Amino acid sequence: MERRLPAQYEGWQQHEAAFRRMTTPELVAEVQDGAPDRRLAALSVIDLTEVAPETIEDWIRTLPDAEANELAGAIPAQQPSASCREDLRWVRVARVGYEYRRLPTFLVMLFSSLEAMEARGCPESPQAWEEIGDWLATVYGQLETAGDMDALDDVSLFVFENYLDRDAIFMAFCDIVSRSERLAVQVSVNPAMLLSELSSSKQRAVLEECERAGGLPFRQSWEALHEF
Repeated sequence: MERRLPAQYEGWQQHEAAFRRMTTPELVAEVQDGAPDRRLAALSVIDLTEVAPETIEDWIRTLPDAEANELAGAIPAQQPSASCREDLRWVRVARVGYEYRRLPTFLVMLFSSLEAMEARGCPESPQAWEEIGDWLATVYGQLETAGDMDALDDVSLFVFENYLDRDAIFMAFCDIVSRSERLAVQVSVNPAMLLSELSSSKQRAVLEECERAGGLPFRQSWEALHEF
């Protein structure tokens, strides 16, 4: 399904073929000074590995949402030829992008980059997962305080539903549940949505935390999970 974009981006795809023949400095100039449709087309083909980090961070802060979303999608996650150092760079870029913009594409690319490090056997991978777990717990609290329900739903959809099997994310999740009555209730009412693929010991740990945080009693949520 084609994305619905504001009217100023109409016809952006018609530039792609010509832009693929441009150099990176030429594409950077389009993003900096071009019309909206040309900026979006440039972002769709640009190689971010050739763009200065400070330029990318400036774009994260200043581009309109449609273009920032395209920028997030341009993050070269899971590239076979990339090094561990490059993967770690994109973890950090995506993290900064999400902190500034709260666009779920940055969240997706952040965890795709972590997966790439994990699959490559990068020695930095365990620490990167732990750092992002700690970061996630902090960000979730900020989103809840701000009442940003859309962003909270994004975290559930793109992180909790996919990465609770990673210990660092599981520990962050338990920490979040312990401080969020809203999430504790949500998880304990429908425990199968997030917990069905976890080990029994991890299921028990989460549901006990839910009960302490104001969710359903452990026995009730445990029976709902196991359909007793």
